[in-house]
Amino acid sequence: QMDSLTAARGRDFDRLFLRYMIQHHEGALTMVVDLLKTPGAARDPMVFQFVSDVDTDQRAEIRRMQAMLASLS
Repeated sequence: QMDSLTAARGRDFDRLFLRYMIQHHEGALTMVVDLLKTPGAARDPMVFQFVSDVDTDQRAEIRRMQAMLASLS
């Protein structure tokens, strides 16, 4: 992915960057799901709040980047 970004220019770069960042943020959501499926995980209120915030923030960022990507198409 880094090689393709290095080679890309202009709108092509912007599209690739957004696609890769969306994938990156989706990876964070996968980690949240995996953590919450682990027995006994995220029982500490501070950890649970952090995980909840990560989920909320990443979903908002994904929506924002998807809108930006759509505007480039």
